[in-house]
Amino acid sequence: MRVLNPFNGKQTITDLIALGVSRREAELNVRRGSGRTLRFDGVPPVLAQGIVAEFGRVGGVANAGPSAYRGHGAPDDALDLILLGTVIQFEMLAGALAATGGGLEGAVPQALASTKWGAGVLRMGPHAIDLGRRVGVMGILNVTPDSFFDGGRYFDPDRAVERGLAMVQEGADIIDVGGDSANGEAAAIDAAEEIRRVGPVVKALARQVAVPIAVDTHRAETAAAVLDLGATLINDITGLSDPEMASVIGRGDAGVCVMHILGVPKSFPAKWHYRTVLGDIIRFLETRTDLAISAGVRRDRICIDPGIEFGKLIGQDLDIFRRIPELHVLGFPILIAASRKTMIGNVLGLASKERLEGTAAVNAFSIARGAHIIRVHDVQSMVRIARMSEALVGLTIDGTPMEWCRSDGKIVDVEDTLG
Repeated sequence: MRVLNPFNGKQTITDLIALGVSRREAELNVRRGSGRTLRFDGVPPVLAQGIVAEFGRVGGVANAGPSAYRGHGAPDDALDLILLGTVIQFEMLAGALAATGGGLEGAVPQALASTKWGAGVLRMGPHAIDLGRRVGVMGILNVTPDSFFDGGRYFDPDRAVERGLAMVQEGADIIDVGGDSANGEAAAIDAAEEIRRVGPVVKALARQVAVPIAVDTHRAETAAAVLDLGATLINDITGLSDPEMASVIGRGDAGVCVMHILGVPKSFPAKWHYRTVLGDIIRFLETRTDLAISAGVRRDRICIDPGIEFGKLIGQDLDIFRRIPELHVLGFPILIAASRKTMIGNVLGLASKERLEGTAAVNAFSIARGAHIIRVHDVQSMVRIARMSEALVGLTIDGTPMEWCRSDGKIVDVEDTLG
C-alpha cells in the first residue's frame, strides 16, 4: 500500500483511467475526493454563520474565530473562517452562496480556480510570454555603482549593453534594467540621474534584442522616459506608490510588476507588524492591482511580486516561499525575486558572491510551489534550473502532459530522451 500524491490531481486522473475508469468519472472522483483548505478573512458575522452552517450541511468542516482585520477594513465583529472539504463540497457551497448573495458568491470559484499552476500570457507592449508553457526568467542588469551584488560591474553603458546581449544568449526572457539601488547603503538619486543611467542602455537593447526590456523604477517620470526609449515593462518595487505611475503605464500599453513592500526603499521601519503575513500581502497587492486596472492597465499586463526581504523578517520570507500557492487567488503571474539576497546569506552564513546554490534551491522550490517568473543575476544557471524544475513539476501545455521534443521539433517518447 502507498499514499498517492494528494496534490497531483492530474496524475490521479491518469492512474484512474489506467484502472479502466472513464475520464469523465475519473475527473468527478477527483473532485469528490480531493481535499482543499480555504480561508476567508473579515467576514461579517451573519454571513459567516450562514457559511459555517451551509458548509457543515454538505459535509465540510468549518472553523471560525475573531478576525485579525477587525477595525482594519473589516467590521468590529467580523470573523475569519478556515474551511476544509472536497472540491465537490466547495462547489455545493458556491451554489448556495450564489443563491443567497452576500458578497462572497464569486469567492469560492475564484479560490478553487487559483489552485491551477498555469498563469496564461503576460503581455508587455508588443511582447508576450506564455507562462502556461514555461517559467519566465528575468535577468537583472544593474546600471549602478552600489548594488549589493554586482554594483559597479555594469555601470558603464557599453558594458551593460554587452551583458544584456549575453543574457539573451543565455536564455533570458526579460531583461530588467535598474539604475537606482534599493540597497540601504546606496546614495539617493533623483529621476534625472536614474534616466541618465538607464536610458542609453534601454535604448540600445530595445533596438538589438527581441525580448522585452523592463526597468526597475518607482518613479513615474523615469517610467515615462524609458517607455519612450523602448522599455515595455515597469518593475515597481513600491507597488505603484507614485500617484502618476499607473496612468503612465496604462497610456504606454506596458506591462507592470507590482511588488509588496512595507515602508519605503532604503528606509524601512525599525519595527513592522503584520496581522497575517500572506493576508496583508494579498490585500496590498489586490488594492494596487485594482488601482492599476482602474488607471487603464490591462489585466493581462500585470504580474505580482510578494517582495522578499522588503519589510520582512527571515522567517516571514521563508513562510512566503512555502505559501506561494495562496498568492494564486489574485489571478496574476507571480514573480519571485530572491537572487543572492541577504535572507539566503543569513540561512547559509555566506556572502553574496557565494549564494548561487542557495539561490538555485530557492528558485527551484518557488517554481514547485507555483511561481511563474524568477528574477536572477545568474541567467544561464537559473534557466537550466527553471527548465529542470518545469519537468519535475509536470508543467502542462493546454491541459495535456508536457511534450518532449528533439531540437528539430519532433515529439518523441520520454524513454527516447534518456541515455
